[in-house]
Amino acid sequence: MQDLPTILFVYNLDSGVLQSIHDYSTMKPATSGAEASPLVRLTVSPLGIKKEWKRFLKELRIPSRSLDRDEFIKEFGRRPITYPIVLLKKGSELSILISTEEIIACGELHDLMSLVEERIG
Repeated sequence: MQDLPTILFVYNLDSGVLQSIHDYSTMKPATSGAEASPLVRLTVSPLGIKKEWKRFLKELRIPSRSLDRDEFIKEFGRRPITYPIVLLKKGSELSILISTEEIIACGELHDLMSLVEERIG
């Protein structure tokens, strides 16, 4: 039986509670000095994952997973991609669903949700 397609939301930060607090409070990953992580800005509030985002993910017709950069690399290996990114996993194949540039262009959470819905049909 072939794996079901899965959407992977890959954040531009490394895992860990202290890392996450630092990343959110400074809006940039401590490990890279990069600019604000737009996927964090869109989907996370100071209290955790935004309720609207949780509800959206639960109602998607395709399963999804959220991964920090280090978790993604550990599971899928290093890839010639930028972070954050939204990928579609079909079996062992990964394809870009929403690029880093498109995530950056999203001004509001609703923009990201609309892009996801548009791309998955």
